[in-house]
Amino acid sequence: MSPSPLNRIRLQHIRCLLATAQHGNMRAAAEFLSITQPAVSKIIKELEEIVGKPLVVRQRHGVALTAAGMAFVQHARQGVMALEMALGEARDPEGDSVKLGVLPSLAVELPQEILQSWRARGRHGPVRLETGLNPELLGRLRQGELDVVVGRLAEPDHMLELRFEPLWSEPLVVAMRPLHPLARADWHAWQELSYPVILPLPGTSIYQAADSFLAQLRPAASHERLETLAIPLARNLALNSDALWFASLSTVKQEVEHGILAARRVPGAATEAIGLFTQAQPAVHRPLAGDMAAVVREVAARWRAACERLEGASS
Repeated sequence: MSPSPLNRIRLQHIRCLLATAQHGNMRAAAEFLSITQPAVSKIIKELEEIVGKPLVVRQRHGVALTAAGMAFVQHARQGVMALEMALGEARDPEGDSVKLGVLPSLAVELPQEILQSWRARGRHGPVRLETGLNPELLGRLRQGELDVVVGRLAEPDHMLELRFEPLWSEPLVVAMRPLHPLARADWHAWQELSYPVILPLPGTSIYQAADSFLAQLRPAASHERLETLAIPLARNLALNSDALWFASLSTVKQEVEHGILAARRVPGAATEAIGLFTQAQPAVHRPLAGDMAAVVREVAARWRAACERLEGASS
């Protein structure tokens, strides 16, 4: 029996690919990892041989992830984050932890950047990451089960006893493969929409905005619907079929930045305010919660700039 490919993968393989994906070129990745650029190239090539598919493609000004690379990076980020948390708990199993809530649509890149900034501040205790729908996360924050939540501006009855600090605003976009027939078509071509569409679950603000747009199409328009909060599933369908994925801009930020997906802003859909939620009057003063809030603000400033740049390109 041949050994599993998993047995051949080393942490250095994953660190090199993640750094290359984050920085967009191998030179910057090498500087970040304190190794040489040829070493980064060699390590990624080894990983590609193990996976059996190309993970990056060389471009004029750097590299971009292939569809296989995007899928690998998505799961690898989560694995590295889990290892970081495990290491923190092993170092201080009785120590205090900070509990962060993030919407599923934001739990792709954002937690990894937050965790990196958190560790850069010298924090090595456990971080517990929770995802869920906005009302659920805010309810848990209100009960003290979470310290900080990154979520969407909610209805007033869900904001009781909570403080909301706006971080950035983002539009609803429809993401698709770059060569999709509708990627550059005029909006009137959408009136006879016959392609499958991917939506989040009913009750979410994104679903309501997307459903309102689809309801404006001609009655003759017909399309299959998939309703899911599984971001990897939605991404793979958009990458490998003609499905149209309705999502917030930050959900597809990395794919759009690397040209893996095209995104068009849905006409008539309002932008959504993403912000930091904390307890207005916490029952117990927790310095770690304040420190995590500061880290979220720091990361959000970079995300705000990226979303503003991408929003201009997708309009």
